[in-house]
Amino acid sequence: MKKLLLFSFLSICIPFMGYSQYELNHTLNRSEYTGGLGLSQFLGDLGGSSQIGTHFLRDFNLGAIRYGGFLGYRRRIGHAWSLKLALTIAEVYGNDQLSSNIFRHNRNQNFRSILLEPSAQAEYHFYQYDQPGHRYKIRHAHGFRTLALDAYLFAGVGLVYFNPQGQYNGAWYNLRSMSTEGEGLPGGPANYSQFAVCFPAGIGVKYLIDIQWSVGMELSDRLWTSSDYIDDTHGNYFSPQEIQAYKGPVAAGISHPVLGTVPGQDLVNTERGDPTHNDSYMFLFFTVNYRPNPYHRRRSRSKF
Repeated sequence: MKKLLLFSFLSICIPFMGYSQYELNHTLNRSEYTGGLGLSQFLGDLGGSSQIGTHFLRDFNLGAIRYGGFLGYRRRIGHAWSLKLALTIAEVYGNDQLSSNIFRHNRNQNFRSILLEPSAQAEYHFYQYDQPGHRYKIRHAHGFRTLALDAYLFAGVGLVYFNPQGQYNGAWYNLRSMSTEGEGLPGGPANYSQFAVCFPAGIGVKYLIDIQWSVGMELSDRLWTSSDYIDDTHGNYFSPQEIQAYKGPVAAGISHPVLGTVPGQDLVNTERGDPTHNDSYMFLFFTVNYRPNPYHRRRSRSKF
């Protein structure tokens, strides 16, 4: 009889002990370290889908997928809210040869760039696993069979550095110094900055392995950036003779590599890029998250 009473007491109390420990962990330890690796996709002037003038996911191109990663620190500021600081490093890529659109394909431009992006993001956790009764796997224990997930939406602001490079005759060149649209030359537009403001936003989900570790995924898009020059393409064609006179034959060749299938496409002052939409990019990251155990604290030893 005593064994039965003891077993019943433990069956009832231990799930609630687990719940208390879970809640206490969230209360005492609000810090979490996070990182991820995954895929990047550029959404701008170069490359893209088969239609001209498309934007966002309509301009997605599998051949332009590249890679990136991030490291970050998350701080809980409430039951459903947290703040995250992140540093993202990624490569983005675009190539008109990947597009079946006749105008883009004939333009024949390409670029790659490493992005360096620090950002601050606010997260809203709209679903949180907070019933860990079954996790303790006590025989005959009555718990909840909800998924051990933490799902959240996030948005924030960041600063991105970029350095577009173009491939010409098998070699890669820094494009900003080539003045491919006459930037900085007499009669041309001003040189562009290699820094831009960006606004990351997206959705994430974490699967809780235990009280400290979780793995997950984040899908994010830069809803808007303050630059249309991440791919070095923005406005109209500039005189190739002027570019060659100031920057040399390589710069002139990079600025006008058209294939000739659309006659007159690269005439001076005809459209080279779309100045009405700034560049954007998106990420799909697979994440690992670690929350230090609040109970692992250094204990002083008694002198006696």
